[in-house]
Amino acid sequence: MAAPVNRNIFYKYEAMRTKWSRCFEDVNPRASGTIKTFFNTFHKNHRGFTFVEGELFDETIYLLVSPDQYNQIKEEIEKKVGDTLPDVSKSRDVTIKDSGKSFPNLQSFRNYSSTLNKQNKEVEKRRKEEARKNVVELQRTIRKNPKALILSFDLEAYEHDHSIILEIGYAMTTLDNQEDVQTFHYIIQENLSYSNKDYVPDKREQFKFGKSQHMPLKEAAARLREHIQGAHFLVTHSGAHDTEFLESCGVSVSGKLMFDTQVLSLALLPDGPKVYGLKKLLEDLKIDFDEDVLHNGGNDAFYTLKVFLSLVAKLDLA
Repeated sequence: MAAPVNRNIFYKYEAMRTKWSRCFEDVNPRASGTIKTFFNTFHKNHRGFTFVEGELFDETIYLLVSPDQYNQIKEEIEKKVGDTLPDVSKSRDVTIKDSGKSFPNLQSFRNYSSTLNKQNKEVEKRRKEEARKNVVELQRTIRKNPKALILSFDLEAYEHDHSIILEIGYAMTTLDNQEDVQTFHYIIQENLSYSNKDYVPDKREQFKFGKSQHMPLKEAAARLREHIQGAHFLVTHSGAHDTEFLESCGVSVSGKLMFDTQVLSLALLPDGPKVYGLKKLLEDLKIDFDEDVLHNGGNDAFYTLKVFLSLVAKLDLA
């Protein structure tokens, strides 16, 4: 049986400790020292505090805290230093390994962290190798069919239940005529009562590259399925879960080649971060984009397509 996946928000404890311990180093060394002491004595002063041990989409494992725990720790530190701490990035789509992880002291926490770091480095090494293999496969695919029809897709789901699809967006073009892009954006009619706002902005009415259509999920899935059948290969950005959701809607991608821009970037942009978000990819590849319309399924599909084409331009296809 698969491990349970929690679609809600978590925060990496180590990211909190690292970012907050360093944020005042240059402007307020005393505050910085207070924060470091807070984390060094955290396990002693917060006995019974439990973490979630969670696996992220890239198979790395971290100690995580819930939003309530995050806010509790943040407020406690801010009260001690009399200043506001910067926000820490959220983690979503977590496979929970242990929901009650605790440590009696700092040394036990350090021992655990050391073991975890070694495991995660092995995972990162494996992912980079997989990324290189993906690049080779992409080169082979393009050489074989330089006029291939490609389809980039993105799903927007309800933030509190990712089984509820709010939008389906996709964009299509051919490698030999990349300026001719067809775009599609379907707003799922039966799920209009669900609206994102807590962790993801609701941008479903802000499709920038065409006209949105309201329709039942069954009809939207059927239209996407027909276009997928005609495409030579698919493109996504961090779309492992999207394929699961498509399967649940009756849209099979089995047998279709699929390339993930987040994976390709590991090999083609080796100086970038370990995990690229779509916004960061757009910035680093110098692609014009409107940040205000990200998180719309159609817009994200279009921008993912543009990212993919920019990555293809970096390939050695001779």
